[in-house]
Amino acid sequence: MAVAEPIPSIVGALSCQKDSYLRSLETEVVSCTEYVAPKTQKTNGKSKSTKSPDPGKAIGNGEAPSSKTWLIEFADSVLFPEGGGQPTDHGSITPLTSDPSGAIPITSIQRHGLRCVHLSSQPLEPGTRVQQDVDFNRRWDHMQQHTGQHLLSAIMDTMSLPTLSWSMGAAGEMNYIELLRKPSDEELRSIQQRCNEAIRTNMPITVETPGDAAAHKLPGDYDKEKGVVRFIKIGDLDYNACCGTHLKQTSHIGVILLHHMQSVRGTNCRLFFSAGDRAIQLATESINSLRNIAVSLSSGSAPADVQSSVQRLSDSFADARKKEKKMLAEIAKYEGDRIKADLAAGKKAWCYRATDGLDYINLVVFEVKEAVKERGVVVFASGEVKTAGSIVIIGEKGLVESMATKVKELVSTAKGGGKGEKWQGKVTEWRKGEIEALKAAVEGQ
Repeated sequence: MAVAEPIPSIVGALSCQKDSYLRSLETEVVSCTEYVAPKTQKTNGKSKSTKSPDPGKAIGNGEAPSSKTWLIEFADSVLFPEGGGQPTDHGSITPLTSDPSGAIPITSIQRHGLRCVHLSSQPLEPGTRVQQDVDFNRRWDHMQQHTGQHLLSAIMDTMSLPTLSWSMGAAGEMNYIELLRKPSDEELRSIQQRCNEAIRTNMPITVETPGDAAAHKLPGDYDKEKGVVRFIKIGDLDYNACCGTHLKQTSHIGVILLHHMQSVRGTNCRLFFSAGDRAIQLATESINSLRNIAVSLSSGSAPADVQSSVQRLSDSFADARKKEKKMLAEIAKYEGDRIKADLAAGKKAWCYRATDGLDYINLVVFEVKEAVKERGVVVFASGEVKTAGSIVIIGEKGLVESMATKVKELVSTAKGGGKGEKWQGKVTEWRKGEIEALKAAVEGQ
């Protein structure tokens, strides 16, 4: 009597979704096919991708892998496929044979309709028994962020701050939720306090799969009739459809920290947050950075001390900038007087300053623009060898055009343009000898 092939568990009823704390699972291979990149064909001169032999088959962002990849479906999976705002699990697959070939790293699991597909660097024969192991540290981090987001959104819903969307940051980075408006400082304090009170209350988190559930925003390729719609329930506080893996109790979130806000799309706002071990890591990094800043400023490491020292440094810098601008204006006036004298003696003048760039050039231009209208041409240049710089030419139209031509001949990376009495350009990088050659061309004209 033939043994019936196992029917693979569908996404929504995978072992990783039934028990998100499960770390290993023995199962068997149901199917294994080599990934075939979609072929491109030209239609009216435009490239168009043909459908892949396996519907829904895609790798990551749709790009073909650099080496051979196999799409393996198992009877069940402890590895969660990317979905619901949660990234794919990482883990390994070890064949349970008499001659084991070792663990195969798995870093991408995807949902194709109702199917859970594992991307593998090695093929496995259907019927092969395997052990799947999940990278539980990664899974735990994802669950803390994901469950933390559900709790955070639930708290904000009670404050007329509905969540429009959310994004989980990469490992060690902040997440964000998008809102219709910016919460006030008082609202932020209340949100964070209420979230952490809910964490300490240690509410149970359960998964329900009601057959008559009205779920919205299901993926277009997920068959609701044949699939399983899961709802995540946090005590009596929240009840939302979600396919992701979640913690079993709010105390496992650990902590929720709110970070900064960012305006997007008009009045919308992104509120950045972190949860659990990731929040502690980010807080520790911030504290260490604050200490290092305090050492650099020779101040106390308390936040108020650092803030006071930074303010004094900022005030000192602003004062120094005012003095610098005043001194630069005085230098520009003296330089302007020199150029006017050169123009009175002839029809050309050269002005070069390695530093300060266009700020300085514009100050000198202001000093000489009336004088140069009457006669001659002035060439301004800034920058040094192996650095970028600027060139400005003002004066009589014919002389300006002539010098602009010289600039293009002598300065290899100069680009610019202008009309009539002014030409302005940028030097991407001064080469050796170009500044001296340009000066000689001006003074020898």
